[in-house]
Amino acid sequence: MMDMRITLSIAFCAFLSGSWAQHSPLTSQYLFNGLAINPAYAGSRDALTTNLTYRKQWVGFSGAPVTQILSVHAPVARRKVGLGILVLNDRIGVSDRTGLYTAYSYRLRMPKGKLALGLGLGASLQRSRYSEVAIQDQSDQAFATDVRGRFLPNFSTGAYYYSKRWFAGLSLPFMLMRTSAQGNEATVLSQLELNAQPMATAGYLFDLSDDLKLKPTFLARYRIESGLQADLSSNLIYKERFWLGASYRTQDAFIASVEVLPTPQWRIGYAYDLGLSQLRRHHFGTHEVMLQYEFGYRIRVKDPRYF
Repeated sequence: MMDMRITLSIAFCAFLSGSWAQHSPLTSQYLFNGLAINPAYAGSRDALTTNLTYRKQWVGFSGAPVTQILSVHAPVARRKVGLGILVLNDRIGVSDRTGLYTAYSYRLRMPKGKLALGLGLGASLQRSRYSEVAIQDQSDQAFATDVRGRFLPNFSTGAYYYSKRWFAGLSLPFMLMRTSAQGNEATVLSQLELNAQPMATAGYLFDLSDDLKLKPTFLARYRIESGLQADLSSNLIYKERFWLGASYRTQDAFIASVEVLPTPQWRIGYAYDLGLSQLRRHHFGTHEVMLQYEFGYRIRVKDPRYF
């Protein structure tokens, strides 16, 4: 029974990797993984900011997705321009993808906030070990050839408005998602298809008392393969150092999260996803750990950022 489950798991994930191609990585702590969903987020923290996230999905389910994300971004050119780099590694089933993406944003000062317009450009290297998949039909050509390294370029665009009280963003991340290349064939521009997956984010900060704040947020995304999906989240913030959050991802999971800021520069976060899909009986949930550091700016002590 266990061998059957492992075989089905790997085959299932191998199937997913074919349609998976390129997509925005799913994280429960998306609020501080802004570069992964919107290039206009670059520089918005008004400091040189680094964020490292590790996500292990569907613990106990063989071949389940594992994601690592490293982002670095900062304002430059008298803070009118933001620059960022995103390094992404995704593994699902017998396939893995490593990508390097750059982000550029130009920020316009508005009466009560800032509006940033962003562009992103990068590429990923995809590898698939289809020969490891246990299949019944040995002549199935879809699993006959391993992909040792397929180069996939991509680009993104977006807009992001933020103030001390609220934020809103629209983006089109990873717009080139599909390729007709097979096996180890080189990818050429004529083989790439435009397949936008629009995203919208927004949030607001409420003062409940001098020490307690409430921050509801949402993220909505649309993909052809899965349709519309939304994350509805809320965080209680105590003395600006302790964050306790709860989220609901439509038709997918309930999420609990906690974040601690031992200093204004360090942020340590953990999130647990309790699955709601039919797969929930075959795994033990999803774990996500985040570590963020902001260099050199003491302004956070007097004017902390919540987005």
